[in-house]
Amino acid sequence: MRFLFLICITSLALFASDTVEFFNKSSENKVLCRVGQYSYKVLSQKNAAIESIHEHHFFKLKDENLYFLTTGCQELDGQKPHILF
Repeated sequence: MRFLFLICITSLALFASDTVEFFNKSSENKVLCRVGQYSYKVLSQKNAAIESIHEHHFFKLKDENLYFLTTGCQELDGQKPHILF
C-alpha cells in the first residue's frame, strides 16, 4: 500500500511541473485554466506570468489580480481542446 501511494505521489509531482515547463518553452504556448464552474480562460506569456507563493506556482494575469494554481491548468497544443464535463 505504501509503495502504491509513493508511486501516485511521484507521478502527480511530475505531471504538475509539466504545465510550467510547457508555458515557459515558447511565448506561443497556451494553457487553459478554469475560472468558475462553467468558464475557462486561455493564458499565454503575453497576458500572464508565473509567480511563486509559499513554494507553489501560480499563473497571474498581468492586467488583473487573478491567480490560477498551475496544477489546475492544462496545456493547449495546436488541436481543438476537448473539455469533458
